[in-house]
Order: sequence, then C-alpha cells, then structure tokens
Amino acid sequence: MKCPINHFEKGNELLGKKKYEEAILSYEKALKNGRLNTRYKILYNMGIAFNQLSRHKKAVKCYEKVLKNKEYPTPYKAWNNMGNSYYRMAQYNKAIECYEKALAEENYTSPGNTWFNMGLIYNQLKQYNKAIECYEKAMKDNQYIPLPNLWNEMTKAYNKIGHFDKTPACLQKRNSLKSSYS
Repeated sequence: MKCPINHFEKGNELLGKKKYEEAILSYEKALKNGRLNTRYKILYNMGIAFNQLSRHKKAVKCYEKVLKNKEYPTPYKAWNNMGNSYYRMAQYNKAIECYEKALAEENYTSPGNTWFNMGLIYNQLKQYNKAIECYEKAMKDNQYIPLPNLWNEMTKAYNKIGHFDKTPACLQKRNSLKSSYS
C-alpha cells in the first residue's frame, strides 16, 4: 500500500501531464488516507483538475473546502480559481464576488489576471466602463503580462461606449504585443 503523500505526488504528476481523471483518482486516494495538513493542497489541485474537465461545480466544492482551512496560506488563489469556475458556468455575479474576495486578500501581489477576468465579465454584462476600469487595473500590475487579448477586449469596450478615438492606440498596442509573441 502506498503512502498517502505518494498519492498526492502522483496526482500532481498526472495533473502536470494533463491526465485529469487519473489525477482526481489519485487525489481521492490521498484524501482518504492523507494527513490533515495536506488536505487543502489536495483539494486545491483537485479543483484545478475538475476545472480542466469542465466540471466546475465540483471544482467550486473543492475550493470551498480549501477556504474553510484557516492554515491555507494563499486564499486568493482559491478565490480566484473559484471565480474562474463560476465564470465558466456563466454565474457572473458569483464570479465577481469571488474575484473581489481574492483582490481583498492583503498578500495578493499580482492581481492582473483577476482584473482581466473581471473585465471580461463586465463586458458580458454590457457594463463597458467597469470593464475598461478592470483592464486598466490589470495593466497596473507590474507582474501581469498584458496579452494581445486584453487590448482586443479593451477595444471592444471602448467601441461599445462610442470612444472610437481610443481604438487606434489599443490596436497599436495589441499589434506590438502580437509581434513579440510571434
């Protein structure tokens, strides 16, 4: 019989290889036999695997359990991933709520991606000014790399509110980023 930590490590290995179903099985074994101090790590990674399989409700359940553990050192990660799950389920208000909780965490040092995701939601909700605010906040994160997609989304939002004068600058920035990714 394998040691519980080996199930966790095996799950991580399988997660890295994108073998999500197998990873979940390993994580389930680790949960059954595992030590309590690794439980939140197992559940967090299990949530990632469920999200990759588009089983977002199960992912949310994992992240909820992670957040109940007061020893979990980076709750913003679980809040952010839970927000991603709700976003993929088109439960936008719940997603925003999760993202806001992630952003409220004092040790969240690189929130650019969270701001970008919130901008996407506000675009979906046709709240274009809020979307633009989020995209601008994403760009203020020095660790966030604004991919061409950010500029595409910002262009769409500006166009929706009639700020066509902003489009050329956004497209220019998008194109300069595209060339660096080619």
